[in-house]
Amino acid sequence: MAAARQLVDPYIEYNEPVIKNLKPSRKPKKRRVPATVKVCCIAALCVALSLLYLQQQVSFYYLNMELAQLQEQVNILEQRNDHLMLNLESQRSLQKIEQLARKELGMVEPERVTSLVLESASSIPTQGGRWIDNSPERVPSQGVFATLAGWFNKAFPLGGVEAGTLRRK
Repeated sequence: MAAARQLVDPYIEYNEPVIKNLKPSRKPKKRRVPATVKVCCIAALCVALSLLYLQQQVSFYYLNMELAQLQEQVNILEQRNDHLMLNLESQRSLQKIEQLARKELGMVEPERVTSLVLESASSIPTQGGRWIDNSPERVPSQGVFATLAGWFNKAFPLGGVEAGTLRRK
């Protein structure tokens, strides 16, 4: 019988590993959301977006109103500033200052103005608190102002006033 088996079963036995406890794989069930729930969610989303849009438009309107009020205040303050600057300039003018000095402080025009130009305090001899020119000849001065004062005194004598000296007549 062995020979008969060989004729019947000519192939060599091949042993494949057998995996036991194989369960056929199931596809998970898809849970479907009902159409009414989808429509309600979309409607709620649209309502929320429209409310946000309306809230933004209302706040934009209020901010524009506040901006207009602030610009009006700025214009009023600029006009007031210009008015105050004009008032300040008119108060600073020499004519206004002179007018206030005459009315409130009793300022009067000087009748005669005499100017003295001194070379230096140490070179002028003093006697009893007054400067007296004891030298018969005038030494030429070193300063420009003293030279100009001497020239003007020679051209326009005003009664004994020279640069740096005071003479008695």
